[in-house]
Amino acid sequence: MDRIDPSFEIDGIGRVICKNHTKYLQFIDPDKDYFQDLYMEKKLTCLECGHYEIDNCYFSKSRIDTIEQQREKRKRYRCRTCGKKIDRMLSIIYKLFCKEFYDIEIPLICCECYEKIEAKEFKRYSKLKLDVFLLNIVACIYLLGLYFYFIVVLNLPLIVYLAILLPVSIALILLTLYIVYLSAKRIRYALKGLKYYKKYFQDQEKKKV
Repeated sequence: MDRIDPSFEIDGIGRVICKNHTKYLQFIDPDKDYFQDLYMEKKLTCLECGHYEIDNCYFSKSRIDTIEQQREKRKRYRCRTCGKKIDRMLSIIYKLFCKEFYDIEIPLICCECYEKIEAKEFKRYSKLKLDVFLLNIVACIYLLGLYFYFIVVLNLPLIVYLAILLPVSIALILLTLYIVYLSAKRIRYALKGLKYYKKYFQDQEKKKV
């Protein structure tokens, strides 16, 4: 059985499409409506390709399964500029193929960030996200402090504290810690993404202007 090597193109919104995918003609159909295009998103994966089924692609069936598992669990494949899970498997396959076949490093970037970079809005968009995440942290800490302030001011009986307010307080503390942790994590990814953008994309955008 002859091995099939992938061949890629990128459409207008940054989606990687394999030209040797058995459903390639459906993917590039210019007459698709909005809902058909959304449906296509789910099919834009190696798992829907006939070459995956008969296991004659450059990427073996077992390797594709491993890549998909790692993508779903966010173990390896994240957006280089925001840290989100890469939704489209073919973006990962494209990156791996370019590295292995041509020794070219392609950054993994989610479609949302790709669109912002193309529109020259990534820097503003990232700073806005940073403000939102910081606001989340400040708001959570403030509301938790306000909650405990009112508990002290109300001066309720001890039985009320033990039976009702203690469990509620523990739950609120845990929820606050969780939100603060997630926000801090996203701030870290956003800062790393901005640093990466300034290093590799900002100068390119200036040249285009």
